[in-house]
Order: sequence, then C-alpha cells, then structure tokens
Amino acid sequence: MSHLHIPDGLLPFWLWGSGLLVALVLLVLSGRAANPQRVAYQGALGGLMLAANALPIGPLEYHLSLAGPIGILLGPLGAFQAAFAVSAILALLGHGGLTVVGLNTLVLGAGAAVARPVYGVLARVMRVPWAMAWSTAAGQAVAGGLWLAVVLAAARPWGAPPQAPSHLERLVAFAFPLWLLGLAVESIVAWGIGRFLERVHPALLPGGLTVRAEAP
Repeated sequence: MSHLHIPDGLLPFWLWGSGLLVALVLLVLSGRAANPQRVAYQGALGGLMLAANALPIGPLEYHLSLAGPIGILLGPLGAFQAAFAVSAILALLGHGGLTVVGLNTLVLGAGAAVARPVYGVLARVMRVPWAMAWSTAAGQAVAGGLWLAVVLAAARPWGAPPQAPSHLERLVAFAFPLWLLGLAVESIVAWGIGRFLERVHPALLPGGLTVRAEAP
C-alpha cells in the first residue's frame, strides 16, 4: 500500500486538510534547502517514481512506489519534493482524489525519509544491495503504518464509541497480507537497483565510491 486511492468526499475535512497543511509546510521548508544543481537529477528520479506508481503489476493492479530507493538516492528533502509532485500528478490522473494529495505525500515521503538514514547505517556493515533492500523494507513499514493510521482514522472518528468493524476496517484486514507481499516486492526491486548501481555507477550512492569499500 504505497498511497491512498480514495476519491474526494470520503475523508473528513479535518483529516485531509491537516495532511495537506503539514505537507505544504514541509514542502516549503524542504524547498529552502534545495540544491538547484540537482534539479535535473531529482526530476529524472521523480519521473521514475511516477512511472512506477502509475503502472499496475498483476491482476490486483499493485504498483511499486520506489520510495525507498528514491529516498536513498535523493535524501529526505529531495524525495519529499518528488513525492509531492508524484502525488499531485497521480491525483490528476485519477489515482485518488485531489484531497488526498497531502496525505499521499506524507505516506510516500515518510517511506523515503526513513530509508535514507537506515541505509547510511546498514551500508557500513553489509553490501549495498542488501543495505538498500533492508532500508526500503524499513521505509515501507513506516509508510504502511501511516497508511493504516489514516484509513483507521477515517473509518472510526476520534472519540466515537466502539462499534462493529466498518467496511474500511475490513478493507484494512484484507489489505494487510497484500501489503506484506508488496513490502517484499519493493525490497527485492530495491536489491536489484542497489546491485546495478554498485556495479555500474556507485558514485550515485550516498558516500559515492567509498560505500563499496566500506562494505564487507
């Protein structure tokens, strides 16, 4: 579950409005620290992220997010900006409503932001492909937890008395095993990306050429 495919009008205003406000504040703060020399590189990786999110895989129409690898390569700030652009374009294409752009940015951005520092630690004790795979898994776990929190918040408003599971809560129960499968797929793809970059262009990795030398 990389982002929310929820049409406009289903989520309460306090939920999607607060998500959009937080996303815009973080976008402004990240923009102030942006590096103009990396605009083309960031745009290329953002386009790759958009293509992965827009192309369904298999009969269940699951699609990759690539939030982990993009977060590792761009860093939290650049990846968050890419996540906002991708979420906005996907909303215009019908992958969720415009009201969930902020929430989807936070979900994708959280996965990308977590992957980068985790990779920085793991790359010192294991090979690049494995470090990227486990970092992506950690980012997907955080993003999935945030996705679950949003869906449950929409299914049961704060302060409401306990009640029978709603349709959204049943959807969460059904989607959980699919999310685990998606986490595994994202990690495998990240492993392949890490192996490719390690062999072909290790300078793109955080730490550049030194990363391979530090790995056992």
